[in-house]
Amino acid sequence: MFRRRALRRRLAAAGAPSVPEEQVRGLARALDAGPGAGATACVAAAALRLPAARAFRFPDVRDLAELRRLPLCPDPRCCNPYHLSRLCEPETPPPPYSRLAMDDMKPKEHGESTEDARRTDHERLPVGSLATDGEERPSWEAEWCRLAYWELTQRVGRQFGVRVRAVDVFGGGGGACGSGRHGLCLDALESRPDAPQADQVRKTRAKIGLGVTLSLESDGVWLYNRSQEPVFVSSPALDAAAARALLVWRVAPGHCLCVFDPAAPPPPLTLPHVGPVDPRSVRISFAKGWGPKYSRRDVTACPCWLEVLLAPPS
Repeated sequence: MFRRRALRRRLAAAGAPSVPEEQVRGLARALDAGPGAGATACVAAAALRLPAARAFRFPDVRDLAELRRLPLCPDPRCCNPYHLSRLCEPETPPPPYSRLAMDDMKPKEHGESTEDARRTDHERLPVGSLATDGEERPSWEAEWCRLAYWELTQRVGRQFGVRVRAVDVFGGGGGACGSGRHGLCLDALESRPDAPQADQVRKTRAKIGLGVTLSLESDGVWLYNRSQEPVFVSSPALDAAAARALLVWRVAPGHCLCVFDPAAPPPPLTLPHVGPVDPRSVRISFAKGWGPKYSRRDVTACPCWLEVLLAPPS
C-alpha cells in the first residue's frame, strides 16, 4: 500500500497544495487498487487532479485542459489518476515517415499537400466498410453503433449492437466476462484454432487487457485507450483536409481521441483505385499498426482489430 507520507512527498513534488488526510487516504486506496477495480472509485479532491495525474500517469502534463475524464467517472472533482485520459496530439517535430506516399494507393500525379505532410503520429490509408459487405442491415432501433471484431481477414463472432452511451472492448486481463463491465469481452469469442497465423493472434489478444472504451458524448464519439499498448485508428472524420489520403492515428496508452463528430460528419468520399469510402466506419487495431511505416500495409493484416459502424443519421 502507498504510504501516505511518501504519497504526500510525490504530490508536493508535482505541485500539489496541502490537502486533508482523508483525501490522501482515498487517493492511496485508488492507487493501490490500480486501473482495473480501482477505476470505479472516485476521489473527490479537485486540488489534486493535475498533481496526481502528473505524479502517477503523465509526468509532462502541464494543464488540466490536456486531460479528459473517462466516461465511468461522474465527479468533476475526482483526482483518481486512473479516471483521467490524456488528449492525443500529433508528434512534434514530424518524423520522416509522415512524408511517405502510398504510391500503390493513388495515382502518381496526385502528390500530398504541405498540410498533409505536417500531420504526424499517423499513417495514410483508405477506409471502407468490411463488416457490412454482403450482410443485410437490420433496423438500428436504439443502437448508436455496432462493433465487429476481426482477426486478420476473419471476422470473429456476430456484430455487437451498442445502446448504452459508453461501451468497453476488452480482452485477457481486462476483467472477467460478466464482471460488471458492459461491452464486448473478446475472451468470450472463440477464434478458429486452425486459422492461419493463429499464434500471432493469440499473442496480440493477450496484450489487449483493459482494451478501449468507446463513448458517445455531447461533443462526439470518443475513444479511450485503457490498455498498456497503443491502438491505431483510422476514421474519415479525423482529417477532412487530408481526405484523399486518410490517416491512421496512433493513440498511446492512457490517451484519448475524438474519432467522430455527429454534428459535423465527413462528406461522401471516393478514393482513386479504392472506390467509395464509408464515412461512418472507424477501424481500430490493437497493439499493431499499419501503413507505410509498417510491414502491414492494410488493417486486414493486423492480428486483432475492430470495426465501429456508426448508425446512419436519423
